[in-house]
This record gives sequence, structure tokens and C-alpha cells, in this order.
Amino acid sequence: MINPVGIFFLLGGLPAALWPSRLARLGEQLDAIGSTTPLDRVEPAEWNVLLTRVLGIGMILVGSLAVLSSLAAG
Repeated sequence: MINPVGIFFLLGGLPAALWPSRLARLGEQLDAIGSTTPLDRVEPAEWNVLLTRVLGIGMILVGSLAVLSSLAAG
């Protein structure tokens, strides 16, 4: 049986690795709720985009290892 946690990590890591700026911007917009800054003027910092991409790639690697190990175990 395929490890469901591995599938979750794979599917969760893909958007973070492929579109890190969009995901980081969404996080900044959620943080700006209640602020005087308009949501369309919020931009994520470069470190935030990089961290989002690195974590997404890490999630893909961990998910791949979990799925492959569950397939190998049979």
C-alpha cells in the first residue's frame, strides 16, 4: 500500500517548489489582513520566496522517499 503521508508531502511540495512567489505572496496577504496596507501592494521578501522553494523541494524529496519505501516494502 502506498504511504498516504508520502502522497500528501508530494502533493503539498509541488506548488511550493513550482510557484514559490505566488505561495509566499499568499502568505503575506494573509498576514496583511487587518493592516492598513492594501492586499494588492504586499510583496514577499526574497528570503521568504527562497525558503518556500527550499521547503517545497524538501517536501517532495521526503514524500518521494516515503512512497518509494512503501512500494519497495510491498
